[in-house]
Amino acid sequence: MNAASIAPPYPLVELPVEAWRRTLEVNLTGYFLTARAAARIMIEQGMGGSMINVSSKSGLYPSRNNSPYNATKAGEIHMARGWALELGERNIRVNSVAPGNVFEGSKIWNPEYIRAAAEKYGIKPEQVIPFYVSKTALKREIKGQDIANIVVFLCSDAARTITGQTIVADGGQVMVR
Repeated sequence: MNAASIAPPYPLVELPVEAWRRTLEVNLTGYFLTARAAARIMIEQGMGGSMINVSSKSGLYPSRNNSPYNATKAGEIHMARGWALELGERNIRVNSVAPGNVFEGSKIWNPEYIRAAAEKYGIKPEQVIPFYVSKTALKREIKGQDIANIVVFLCSDAARTITGQTIVADGGQVMVR
């Protein structure tokens, strides 16, 4: 499973090139290197298997002031689709999960990022989480366990015919935008 990410919050005109490049390295090159190593082992073992890219709803519907994150999350989804085509004949399934905002335990949603989000929407930092939750159809905070449950399903035999797909777990946020 690929799940590393960084998300430097800059408007396009203020985005430092180094922040762009670092995001590409972590969010795309890191996924590529991990998947390549896993695919080599899975092919050698000859037992098939499942790979999961944890992307983001921002890979499907971009967020403002987040160019490198948006681009890399879309790239992760498309890499998974290409890998599904390449590895399918070896019974290796490759899918993506696109979570909405998962605050609990997140390294992205640190105090600095929360302050930037508050500034972006003209609200106080303590209003950021309730604000994002209110943007979802379910009005329910997404937890890490919700995403873990989807990953477990995708790795199970119950999902043996699913490959090259993206499951969006955002409480209906993309749908309602």
